[in-house]
Amino acid sequence: MSFGYDKARLYLRSGGKWAEGADGWDYVEETVTKGVKLKLNTTFQHLLNYCSWKCEIDRSSGQLNLFYKNEGQIFQLTDDEDVSVFLQFAKGLEEPPVLYVDVYISSEGDGAGTSNTINEEPMYLDTESQIQQSHETSYRADFGYGLCDSYPEVVPETQQHQQQEVQEEADEDEDEDEYERRKFSGCSDDESHVLNTGLSDEEDEENKEDEENEEGMEPSRLRPGLDDYFGIPPLIPTPDLLTEDNEGVPYRRSKRLSKDQVFDTKEKMILEVGMKFIEEHFEYKTKKSGTKRYEIACARDHCKWSMKVKVVGDGGMFMVRDLADVHTCSRTYLNPNHCQANQRLLGNIFKTKFTNSRRVLTPKDMAEDFREKYGVTIPYATAWRARWKAITLIRGSHAESFTRLPMYLYNLERANPGTRTSIRTESSGRFAECFVALGIHTFLENLRPVLIIDDAHLKGEYLGTTFLVVAMDGNNIVPIALGVCRSETVDEWTWLLNKLKSCIGEPRGLVFTSDRAASINTTITAIFPNAHHALCCRHLVMNVRSRVPRIKQFKTPYWKACKAYTTRVFDRMMNILQVAVPEGAQLMQEVGVERWSRAHFHAQRFNIMTSNNAKSINALSRNARKLPIFGLMEYFREFQQEWYFIRRRKGDELNHQLTEWAQKKIHKRIVKSATWTAHGIGYDKWEVRDYGYNSEVDMRHRNCTCLKWQVSGLSCGHAIAVAKRLGRKDVFDLITVPYYMTELYKATYHGVSKPVRPAER
Repeated sequence: MSFGYDKARLYLRSGGKWAEGADGWDYVEETVTKGVKLKLNTTFQHLLNYCSWKCEIDRSSGQLNLFYKNEGQIFQLTDDEDVSVFLQFAKGLEEPPVLYVDVYISSEGDGAGTSNTINEEPMYLDTESQIQQSHETSYRADFGYGLCDSYPEVVPETQQHQQQEVQEEADEDEDEDEYERRKFSGCSDDESHVLNTGLSDEEDEENKEDEENEEGMEPSRLRPGLDDYFGIPPLIPTPDLLTEDNEGVPYRRSKRLSKDQVFDTKEKMILEVGMKFIEEHFEYKTKKSGTKRYEIACARDHCKWSMKVKVVGDGGMFMVRDLADVHTCSRTYLNPNHCQANQRLLGNIFKTKFTNSRRVLTPKDMAEDFREKYGVTIPYATAWRARWKAITLIRGSHAESFTRLPMYLYNLERANPGTRTSIRTESSGRFAECFVALGIHTFLENLRPVLIIDDAHLKGEYLGTTFLVVAMDGNNIVPIALGVCRSETVDEWTWLLNKLKSCIGEPRGLVFTSDRAASINTTITAIFPNAHHALCCRHLVMNVRSRVPRIKQFKTPYWKACKAYTTRVFDRMMNILQVAVPEGAQLMQEVGVERWSRAHFHAQRFNIMTSNNAKSINALSRNARKLPIFGLMEYFREFQQEWYFIRRRKGDELNHQLTEWAQKKIHKRIVKSATWTAHGIGYDKWEVRDYGYNSEVDMRHRNCTCLKWQVSGLSCGHAIAVAKRLGRKDVFDLITVPYYMTELYKATYHGVSKPVRPAER
């Protein structure tokens, strides 16, 4: 039967009096009991009015007081906060508690309703006939609350300071702000003049007049509750979390186990038991564990909690035969290192968070999440082992991953036509290296003939090197191929580049960009004799800086020399370097300027001067390179799938004939050439004066003496100045290569990368 989520059930008992017996204080003599249901947001004044009406008590005959008992102790309700706590407590109990309604009939001269020792603080009675004091020192005094003669003996005033010290020690962890709020609301009349109200003298006088005018009014009109003072809304109803065992000890009980419950495997049963004890903050010990029986009990002495499980039938299913699901041990024990919070349990809890290969969850994050959700602290080492356990449950172990790799690559080719894969093993059958080409047709049909090569080290149980090949479209990076080998040797690179050549052949004008690794240069020269090998300018300056640190101060002339389109600009920058850092300039010339300078390069490398594009992909995979090799391959497949999807949608939004990057580049050149003037020389030949080095433009053959038009494929500022002189509205037709066209950009990402079904992995 449901009584509503926002109501609490309780009994109202009135008409008796308090008497001390053998078991403590009790409410005796003729009493009247009535069952009621109250909303959780009921205020103290509303409760007083309701109790007086329900119990047919005339409030004019005396002061109405409310009490309830819990675990042998008696508590008095004095304000809205007490009422809220009591109703929440009542809602969490299966058996409704009793609220005692008592009337204190005052007489003249007895001191009732004054600020005496009895009335200074809310009442808290225990079985030893003592009243524990709190910080609300005069809240009830202002209302005139009193206690009748039949109440337990009150602590003498001379012992007040001793009890206050005891209470302060008991409340050391009480929130400081809450304490100040309660202290403010409970200050006496004498103390209220000492408080700094922050008001002017005139406002203080007005407040005093208001207080004088309010004399004689009802307590509820004189002094509102705390909620009225601070504008605090009513408490939100909370779920039923508390249960009582046979000794009345409240604890959070999990419903994960029940008698006659059946588990498919013993592993699932142990995990379910572990989760139950984690949630309830208990620990268990194993008394018997076999293939047919399993018995456990609470780890604390003299606790009656126990469970017995036996195998059912021949299928290996386990059934709970006996379950005493009540803890009779003390709740004061702590579990600083919960023995059930092991790597097996934690791995099963967190395994769903590792289904996404690109998601990063560190052991520190796991420990923090577990503490916030379950209130159990685990050490970093346990979280680290649990992380690998979760990864193993989802993707298999490192050793198992190598055995699953051939089947995965085979099904990857079947799911994605055009994808090429290959595995090489040693004579003993051990893994040597593998190769996966995901975007071969895209490179051959839509991209610039420039491949960027880079490598990165694996960080898992088995070390090795990843080999990555990327290209560039009119806007972004496009992954082309991936390989895994044991080290960066000539043999390894030879096998990988041979596989790459079998996919792409040797296109005309093919350019490779990489670092200065000798093994890469030797292999490219041997396998791609007609291709050109350009060095990464970033790696070159880092190599030179390791021997000549002063080169760092002259990075501007260095980069201008690298990116110069003409030998004239290159020579001017190199002269500066030779004067400033002759050792560094000498090292760069020994490497060969035709390998890193755009002005001296024998092919068209466009604007690709570094291998940073490939390194950015490797940076994204830094956590994936810790996974087993199967997970690493799946990471790159998922990466390409999302990469293509995002750029395919972005391409659908483009409505200009050029890509965004090309538009920005041409716009900068338009702005730069706004003041340049074009003068005709002959038919389709022009001289453009740029206030520096004048250039000649041949509009028919689409070239300029600055060489930017020929090398980049985008119209240079001189050609733009001529187009402006000819009255053209757009320079779109001055583009000499198709790689920056929106149509080609859309065609690049027209294909899709389909996943491999789990059953085929």
